[in-house]
Amino acid sequence: MEGSSRPAHIDRPHLRRVLPRPVQNGDQKGLALQDPFMLSDQTMVVPVQVAQALQHFNGEWTLDDIATNLKAPEEAIVGLAEKLDEVGLLWGPTSSDLEDALRARMHETGFLPLRQSRMLGETADDARSTLEGWMTEVEDPELDFDVAGLFVPRIDYPAAEEVYAGTYAAIAGASIDRVLLIGTNQFGFGDGVVGTSLGAQSPLGKLEADADFLADLNGRLDGDLFRDELDHVASPDVEMQVPWLQMMIGSPRIAAVLVPDPLSQAPLEDGQIATDAFVEAARGALAEASGRSLVIASGDLSHIGPQFGEPRPIDEQRQSEAERSDRDLLATFAEGDPDRFLSAVKWNANANRWSGVGTMLALLEILRPTKVELIDYHHHALDQAGSGVVASAGLALGT
Repeated sequence: MEGSSRPAHIDRPHLRRVLPRPVQNGDQKGLALQDPFMLSDQTMVVPVQVAQALQHFNGEWTLDDIATNLKAPEEAIVGLAEKLDEVGLLWGPTSSDLEDALRARMHETGFLPLRQSRMLGETADDARSTLEGWMTEVEDPELDFDVAGLFVPRIDYPAAEEVYAGTYAAIAGASIDRVLLIGTNQFGFGDGVVGTSLGAQSPLGKLEADADFLADLNGRLDGDLFRDELDHVASPDVEMQVPWLQMMIGSPRIAAVLVPDPLSQAPLEDGQIATDAFVEAARGALAEASGRSLVIASGDLSHIGPQFGEPRPIDEQRQSEAERSDRDLLATFAEGDPDRFLSAVKWNANANRWSGVGTMLALLEILRPTKVELIDYHHHALDQAGSGVVASAGLALGT
């Protein structure tokens, strides 16, 4: 059989996770297959009709099977598989080699790649000017307690600039030695809590990892906190917070982790870290760490509209319903009881698709706050057609 001479991972192709993005060139419509890990500097664009073929790239069908089922020329299917493999979008030795190369480059520099925060500007002056402009639009939250933790957005800055700026204003000028950053693992492959030993960067510069704190944290765990470290490349959560920290408090050391969604938690393999184990270890490590620590969790609230699987465009009533539901859950969060908060989310099966449940729960469990204050809440329309709205909130926690 002709396919038997091909490498096994190409002859029976299994597509890695991609983020398809519609693109158009004149009358030609296509899909850009974005790799959340960006293993290659090339982005592959395919015609829209090819998406049907990609659904068969699941590791179960051979290329001959796919060509036969789709009644497509075999050479076209083979060429598609080979190009996907070239840019690291198939599971197999090519993507493994690209992962190893990316991991080696990161550890050589000691920092996660600079990506999402570039939207602030390519230079430090440009980024600082952008942030300063947003800060002039917000008021001092005038909290009557010392902030031990924040919940902040993770969405792109222009959509939630007011929420970012208003929330980070709560720590302006504070003397903070380290920040434990807790993000969502939306696009990674690790099923447990995933840490990184690396620092992070923005156009404003670099924040060093708190090596001593991370070593203590990992030593308290029965497993390897860093085993799926590459997942941090696919997640924007940590990097989105870096320039705000640099702007508000200077250069604290950081420790970054990603946590799973407790509503869709997959079984853990040996060596993977459960959230409850991480929480206990983090509480112990924070209690023994010198200096002042801050815990920041990031996430977004309601995701509504056809873009997120709902049948109808968003109208005023649907947006009002989502806001009422969000504010009810935020009020429960503000009570500071993690069990009660999780029960409230489960009550309606997270119907509005909050992406920050895991991080918010970890924040409550680590800090056990006595005070929680909502600083800001906003809906952000993704377009003018009502196809999608995302809500964000900023909260400050005190102990």
